[in-house]
Amino acid sequence: MTSSKSVSVETISRADALRLLPKRDETAHKWGVGGLVIIGGAPGYIGAPALAAMSAGRSGAGIVSLAVPRSSVGVTAALVPEAVFLPLPDTDSSHGVQKAIELIRPHVEKSRALVVGPGLSRDEMATMLLEALFGNAPRTAARSLGFGAQTAKVASEPEDPVIGGDTHAVVDADALHWLAERESWWAQVRPFSLILTPHVGELAALTGADSREILNDPAASASKAARDWQQTVVLKAGKAFVSDGTVVKTVAAASPALATAGSGDVLSGSIGAFLAQGLNPLDAAVLAIYAGTEAGNALADQYSTLGVVATDVPRAIAHVLAELETESAGKS
Repeated sequence: MTSSKSVSVETISRADALRLLPKRDETAHKWGVGGLVIIGGAPGYIGAPALAAMSAGRSGAGIVSLAVPRSSVGVTAALVPEAVFLPLPDTDSSHGVQKAIELIRPHVEKSRALVVGPGLSRDEMATMLLEALFGNAPRTAARSLGFGAQTAKVASEPEDPVIGGDTHAVVDADALHWLAERESWWAQVRPFSLILTPHVGELAALTGADSREILNDPAASASKAARDWQQTVVLKAGKAFVSDGTVVKTVAAASPALATAGSGDVLSGSIGAFLAQGLNPLDAAVLAIYAGTEAGNALADQYSTLGVVATDVPRAIAHVLAELETESAGKS
C-alpha cells in the first residue's frame, strides 16, 4: 500500500494477477469463453482497432467482432484474420447509422463486453454513431405515402442503448472526446457500466480540471472522476491508475517501453477481453494493467526501451499470461 497526496493506493501484485487469471476447462468454446465487440476504425485509422483486436485475442477473448467501415475491412482482415467483421456502411446518413446499429446490436447481445473508440475519428458519422450507440438518437421508420410511390421518415421510440446499459463497455480515444462534449453524460448511463481509459489530456477535457493538477496527483484524480461519474476509470499517466471511486490500484513502477503510439489501444483490447471472460470492471482493468506492464518490461529487455512498438505487445501479453497459467497450475 502506497499513498498519493490525498488517497491510498494499492499496488497490483503478482498474487492479484494469479487470483484474477481466467480459467478454462475441457468444455470451453469460443462464445462460452467470451465474445467481445470492438467498434472503431475510420478510414485512415485502421491500426487502432486492429491493435485492440490483436490484444483481445492474446488476452483470451473467445471471439472478437470488429465493427469497422466496409472500406476498411479488407486491410484490417489482413492484420487480424481471426476476427469476425461487421462491415459498417460508408455513409454519414441517419439511415446508414441505423443500419450500423442493426448490424452491431445482435453481436453485442451475444457478447459479454465491447470496446468503443479506437480509431473511430471525430467526423459526422462517428458523432451520429455514438449518439445512437448511447441511445440518444431516435430511430426512424419509413412510412408509405400512397401507392408506395413516396415515403416519409417518422420518429419511433428509441431502443435500449447499446452502450451504457447491460453490457460492460470500454470507452477509449475518440469516444472519450465525444463524451467530453456531452453535459452530464454520466446521468444517462447505468452506474458502473463503463470503463473509461483517458490519458491526462482526455481526463482534463472530461472534468474541466487542469492537466497539471491531474499530473500532480493522478491517483486522486482517477478516484474523484470514478466517484463523481460512478464508473470505473483507468487514468494513463505514466503508470495506469484504476479506480472505482472506493479504491485506487496501480503497478509498482511504469514500463517506459509502453510510451509508444498504439499502446492505449492494446490496453483497451486487453481490458475488454478480461471483461468478456467474466471479470468485473475493476478486476479486468487490474489484470490488464499488470499483464501489459510486465509485457512492456519483458519487451524492453529484448528490444530496448526505445525499440518497442505496439504490435509487439499483444504477443508479449500472451507470454505473461502463459507464465501466470503455469504458476497457477503448479500451486493448485
